[in-house]
Amino acid sequence: MKHLVVAAACLLTLGNAAHAASAVNLDAEPRTLIVTEGGSRSELSLAAGETVEFCSSGCFVTLPNGDREALTGTETIEISGGVAKIK
Repeated sequence: MKHLVVAAACLLTLGNAAHAASAVNLDAEPRTLIVTEGGSRSELSLAAGETVEFCSSGCFVTLPNGDREALTGTETIEISGGVAKIK
C-alpha cells in the first residue's frame, strides 16, 4: 500500500510539471510580455501568429497594456488588437 501511495504521488508530480501557461499572438505585428518567474524578470517576445509556452510553476506577467496578472501555469493569454485576454 505504501508503494502505491508513493507511485501515485510521483505520477501527480510529473503530471503537473508538464503544464505551462501559453501565449498566442493573433496580431499581425510582434507583441512583448514581461514575465517574472522565481524572482527573474524577462521579456517574452511573440512574433505575429506565434504561440509560446512559459511559466511552468507560476509567475507574474505584465500585459501589453501594463496590467500585471498572476498566473498558475495553466492559463492561455490571447493577444488580439493589442489587447490581451486570459483564458
